[in-house]
This record gives sequence, structure tokens and C-alpha cells, in this order.
Amino acid sequence: MIGAGAANSRTEVHRDALAAIYRCGAAYGQRLPMLPTALERVAAACTENLKGLSTAQPRVTYLGLESGKASELFGAERKEWLTGLLHALAWDAHVLVCVNYDLIYTYVDIALGGDGSQQPFIEPRPLSRIETRIAQTFVARFAAALKIGFEPYAATLFALDGDMGSVNPDRLGGPHAPVAIARYRLEAGQCSGELQLAIPDAVLTALKPAFARPPLGRTGTADPGWSQKIRGEINRTQLTMHAVLEDRPRTLAEVASFRVGQILPLEATARSPIRIDCNGEPLLWGEVGQSNGVYTLRVQGFVDREQEFMNDILSG
Repeated sequence: MIGAGAANSRTEVHRDALAAIYRCGAAYGQRLPMLPTALERVAAACTENLKGLSTAQPRVTYLGLESGKASELFGAERKEWLTGLLHALAWDAHVLVCVNYDLIYTYVDIALGGDGSQQPFIEPRPLSRIETRIAQTFVARFAAALKIGFEPYAATLFALDGDMGSVNPDRLGGPHAPVAIARYRLEAGQCSGELQLAIPDAVLTALKPAFARPPLGRTGTADPGWSQKIRGEINRTQLTMHAVLEDRPRTLAEVASFRVGQILPLEATARSPIRIDCNGEPLLWGEVGQSNGVYTLRVQGFVDREQEFMNDILSG
């Protein structure tokens, strides 16, 4: 009886040790040795993406990898977390991004011009719609960083699927599906917050060959003559650009009431900035002028899409 009890005790110890290994994510490091490297690349890419956003010099740090279940990311105790699904197109799978309110408040502060010198005032309340939309722009930045981080191993695009905050665990394989949870921290001055990326274990198992060994290095050397020819052809590519003096939405009824010869008043003036579009995308800001009897456009700068998005939110 004593021998049996000792054996059972050793079995429980071994089981607990194995569970601890899986909880800390060491098992993923053994199975997929290049996965932590890819996750570190994501942090570096996200930091680079945030550079210039604020004088606080925001930085994203990879904290480590854990193992868990999808249900752990949707518990009642996580009411101060905002979740969103990203669709990994080439993987034909979904991953989960979770950002806590501290991260959202930190990002809102730096995105709206803060320097991170003071911690944001936090009160127990749900997020506002503006805060949720701004948090969505951070998740879009993180999705772009994911693409860069995973590109050498298992290249894919990541796109937000659905609205933030409304996530169905079944998209991850069900509430009891095992997931690998990568933890990140955003720091900006005195402010900080945490992000978690959950990847279903079944997805990583399918990608095991990609993360089991380092990516193959580049072979051969580039032909400088061929490279120069390609560069020259690209430089001669013709582009059509359109100058937009005013862009005003109208209803279908207003458009249907237009008459030949009707004059449409414009709110823009000669001093109003003019948006220059290329292939339907805003590219530059300019101002109108005259030279040698013809109208000209003087380029003032590139369109900052992030700033334009923030202006639309604040003006709305």
C-alpha cells in the first residue's frame, strides 16, 4: 500500500510538472522553435509602426508564450478587456487579439497628442464608441506587424473580422480548444497596457513545418544590371492624379434633382487645401496657384491617413 501511494504521488508530481510546462509555453518552444522568434519580430515591427506617433516613444515588448484554453479569454473576470478576431487569410484560420483597458487608454492618450507623462484617469465604466474605434486602429497596426513578423516563416495577411467586442469562441475551435497565448506590453512614458494574441493549437500544428526550422537564406547574388533596368522601368511608370477641391457627400435624391446648367456652390476657397488622389487613394495635400498664365498645384505634404481618421472621429 505504501509503495502504491508513493507511485501515485510521483505520478501526480510528474503530471503537475508537465502541466506547468504547457502553461508556461515551453512545449511550444520545443515543438516550434522559430515561433518565439516570429513573435519577437511582431513586437519590433509594431514598435517601428508606432514610431513618430508621440514624443513618448511608444514601445511594444514581447513578454512570453503561455498555453491555455479559449474559454479563459472570455471569462467574467476579463470585463476590462476588449477582444477582436483577425482572419489569417493564407492560414484559413482566425486568431484572437485581446487588449486591456490600460492599453486602450495609453494608446488613446498618445494618438491624440499626449506624451505619456501622466497616467490616464481610469474610472469603472464601459468603453465609449470613440475609444473602441481608436482601439480598433491600434489592432489594425498590430495586424500589420503580425504580417511582418510571420512573413519569413508562414506569410499571410491579417484582417479584422467583425466588430471589436463581439467574438464567437467557436471561430477558435470552441471554448475548450487549446490555444497558445503570446503576451505583449505597450509602454509610453508613464503609461502601459497589455495585449494578448491567442493562436489555436490546431493552427500551429498545421504550421509546424514552417516554424520547426529557420527560414532558408537567400541564395545567389542580385544582377546589378537587371536591378537597374527594373528600377528604371518603375521610375518611368505613368500615373494619373486627380486634384479634389471639395468632396461633399450627397443623397441620391439630391443627385436626381440636378438640372443641366445648374450651378453648384462650393464652400472651398482659393486658400483651401486641395487633396491629390492617385488610383482613388488620397496621396498628397497641395495649394492652388498660377504660373505663366496657367493654374498650378504646389505640394504641401503627404496625407497622414491615421491623422485623417482621428479628425473624422473627433469631428463626428
